Amino acid sequence: MRRLGLILAILATAACAPLPYREARPAKSSLGCMQTALRDRLPEQFPDSQTHCLAAGLIARYCSVTEASLASVGKEIQDLFGRGDAEWRDLQSDRRGIRCARDSRDDAGLRECCMKTTPAETR
Repeated sequence: MRRLGLILAILATAACAPLPYREARPAKSSLGCMQTALRDRLPEQFPDSQTHCLAAGLIARYCSVTEASLASVGKEIQDLFGRGDAEWRDLQSDRRGIRCARDSRDDAGLRECCMKTTPAETR
């Protein structure tokens, strides 16, 4: 638990590195920004790993990379102690989403990047 606290503290104090093609922020607060970005732009009915990729990428594009990382870890902690299924693969998909956001000019490019599966995801 101590290690998790340290990781969260490091992520919280990390600089908010802007993306090359960052969109306008939809809300001032972190939580509001994340909720709005996902509610307005996250498509439904995708496999879990692709949904994680898209969610993290959208938060990175519309909020910040730091907030996307915090949301990623926070979601898995929620799954660990709640009714969800905490998986290391979800964190990997989230990191891929952040990388896709860095490399994409728009939401369509992000979606295209996240729809590509890696060999580890086909197992």
